[in-house]
Amino acid sequence: MGVTRNGARTMLNLIQKCCRLSHLPGFRNGIINILGSTDGTTFLSLWDPMCALVDQLVALDDYFNKRDATLPDAEGSEDGPFG
Repeated sequence: MGVTRNGARTMLNLIQKCCRLSHLPGFRNGIINILGSTDGTTFLSLWDPMCALVDQLVALDDYFNKRDATLPDAEGSEDGPFG
């Protein structure tokens, strides 16, 4: 059987995809055109560091994406006995 998924794993996968898409040419200009100069700049000032952190954590050790529900402490869920 497969690994038990929860919202945290799905969110991590979604953030990774969104961060990859944000590296496409035109993303920055698109955000600024959609949100306006002030709000677009504010959004990017938060988005860029968050993506850098997520990219760094995944590059160091993609632990949460590799975690398997068969681990002894998992008890059928990646959140352990409380999940």
